[in-house]
Amino acid sequence: MNEPSLFRNRNFTLLYVGQLVSLFGDWFRGVVMIVILYDLHPAASTVGGMFIATILPTLFGSIFVGPFVDRWNKKNIMIWTNLLRFVLTLAMVYGVYLQNIWVLYGLIVVSSLVSAAFQPARTAVIPEIVEEKQIVKATSSFAILNSVTMVVASALGGFVADWAGPYPIMLFDAFSYLFSAICIVLMKYQPQQKEVKERPPYWKQVREGYDYVLATPQLVAVFWITAARDFVLGYVYILFAVFILEVVQTGNTGMGIGYSTTAVAYLIGAWLIKWYFKQKPFDESAFFKIFLPCHIIYGVGLGVMFSMTGWYWFLVALVVTYIFSQGVNIIAETSLMTYSRVDNRGRVVASWLTASRLAYAISLPLFSVIGGYIPIHVGGYILTAVCVISALCVYPWLKTALGTQVKEKSTLQA
Repeated sequence: MNEPSLFRNRNFTLLYVGQLVSLFGDWFRGVVMIVILYDLHPAASTVGGMFIATILPTLFGSIFVGPFVDRWNKKNIMIWTNLLRFVLTLAMVYGVYLQNIWVLYGLIVVSSLVSAAFQPARTAVIPEIVEEKQIVKATSSFAILNSVTMVVASALGGFVADWAGPYPIMLFDAFSYLFSAICIVLMKYQPQQKEVKERPPYWKQVREGYDYVLATPQLVAVFWITAARDFVLGYVYILFAVFILEVVQTGNTGMGIGYSTTAVAYLIGAWLIKWYFKQKPFDESAFFKIFLPCHIIYGVGLGVMFSMTGWYWFLVALVVTYIFSQGVNIIAETSLMTYSRVDNRGRVVASWLTASRLAYAISLPLFSVIGGYIPIHVGGYILTAVCVISALCVYPWLKTALGTQVKEKSTLQA
């Protein structure tokens, strides 16, 4: 018997529609911002600097935000962070007008710090508005949403920037946050009840989140693979932009096509995962059948992709590579919601973001400095090595840890 559509759930639909518009704005602006900054200072370090300003602030923001996401109303967190991002993106419009790279970097940093609170709240609220058996379906639906908006907005962003300039794009992105906030205001649901007990000191709450992760093998595996993937992604962002802007020299249009092609691959991958879990429940077997194999194939694909010399073959390799990347993304996010508890879910997600951003914190500055001295194809081989070695290390460890966990439960029951 087929499960009812998630879109019969009013709260899920409102959250989804709000994210549809705001993600469209994010991708619309993101592609154009790379080109704006690169035009101001044409160097690989400029592209790396943008991603540092976008990603690394969430490392520090996530460390502090976890306990508050668990303690405060997640709906209110999402509303206020959207309103703040609305104001900050309007300020970026002025930064583009000034043509000042440092003003833009500063505003991107502050906006990223605010976003560090939105993502854990949005992830943690999903189990509160959908049934447990529909979590994978909800995660896949948001992955598909991200891919669809990436396809359309990335392609349009390049063309609209060439035709109308950056200002309409920036304004659309700003008002997309306002629209998302209104959608979340209209959500009505009863938050899950938490056990009422004396609240420990703040830093003890942070530590409790990390201790819970360390005691859960599934989450440890997700954290390690996510860290390896995001270390890789830090370099991919730089290689991708340099390949398009310097090797094939296709500018705004090429950047839009590249990101749109990536999104098509994500879309295919999300549909495949969604179809797979229609037949089977989500359990630990997904780590060995999907999560780790996809991570290995993704790494091999990156090595092939950046060894290409032609634009069209590069795009073909990109599609194949990112289909498998989506398997890693969906299993990771589903695991965070499945293997955490209602009273610590915000801290688990925030801890995961911290691990992710720490990997970026290492790779982005490193490859911003040395990336220009490494041939693109050699960079691709480095990415392959990181993905393959990390998966081969985690696989036997997770197998052993889960086996030990089963034996301990059997002993306790006996």
